[in-house]
Amino acid sequence: MNKKLLAVAVSAALAVPAAAMADMFVYGHAQVEVASYSEDGITGQDGVAVEDNARGRLGVKASEDLGNGLKAIAQFEWKMKTDEGGGFTSRVSQVGLTGGFGTFVMGNLKSPYKYTGGVKYDPFVATALEARSNGGMSGKNLDPTGTGALGHHSFVSDLVAFASPKGPFTGSIGYGPSEDDGLVVLDLKYSQGGIEAFVAYLDAGDRLVTMTAPDDEYSATKVGGQWKSGSHKISVQYEMIERDLSGVSTDPTVLFLGYQMKMDKNTFALQYGDTDHDASGMDNTTYVALGVIHKMSKTTRVFAGYRDTSDVESVVTVGLRKDFKS
Repeated sequence: MNKKLLAVAVSAALAVPAAAMADMFVYGHAQVEVASYSEDGITGQDGVAVEDNARGRLGVKASEDLGNGLKAIAQFEWKMKTDEGGGFTSRVSQVGLTGGFGTFVMGNLKSPYKYTGGVKYDPFVATALEARSNGGMSGKNLDPTGTGALGHHSFVSDLVAFASPKGPFTGSIGYGPSEDDGLVVLDLKYSQGGIEAFVAYLDAGDRLVTMTAPDDEYSATKVGGQWKSGSHKISVQYEMIERDLSGVSTDPTVLFLGYQMKMDKNTFALQYGDTDHDASGMDNTTYVALGVIHKMSKTTRVFAGYRDTSDVESVVTVGLRKDFKS
């Protein structure tokens, strides 16, 4: 039923005359890569895989000019499986208002923790080379919900959020209401003249609390920045996580370093990460990735590279991605 409804919605949107679609458009990404994995531990992959690594997606955005610089906005976005077909897993769904005061939205939202630094600093995100959950950024591996919504993978549901207008200093805050202790996520960023610095924070509140785990807690703070000069870009991010799960407290930390160099239509990237799990018997997980992204056009790219996650797996991959928009 969901597939039929989505097909009808997209078909209807595409069928609307262009003049009437000035405030609505359909967009998406399609990607497939062929990756050869070599397992280094019991949790790693082994063999050749054809996959899209969560890059495939389809979305609809709409806006309405309400006058006096105020707009109403809405968005639905679904995860699609380019390699297998189907999927239709919800990503972003939101409604809000935007204007000179900033942007106010409600729904299943992008987390400021994920998109401040984070996935924005990783040119290999949503590929087999990505840093998140592979030792370079927090993700499903450190998130007690298993979704990555508290790190750099998924999205935060039932959230009310505000983002300030664009400028050298920007900030945003989101709140997930709760009877006792709501989720809070926020960020503050400075960006000017090729230099960027930020701090971000997330506290899960009582979203982890259950009848069998009434005292579980999770919070994370990260700091970082980026320096750009000519064709060179250097990124750094450091995460400090506090977890209290079933009475066991740990404080993992995650370091990410990235370097990018642009040459014509090519971006060469080298990345390093180190995760200290702060758990007895667990060694640090180190992450190394290097590769190249070649943009054949503004919306089509090919990429290739190598990643190694210590004691887990190494992978060599090549892929093709196509973005589209009506």
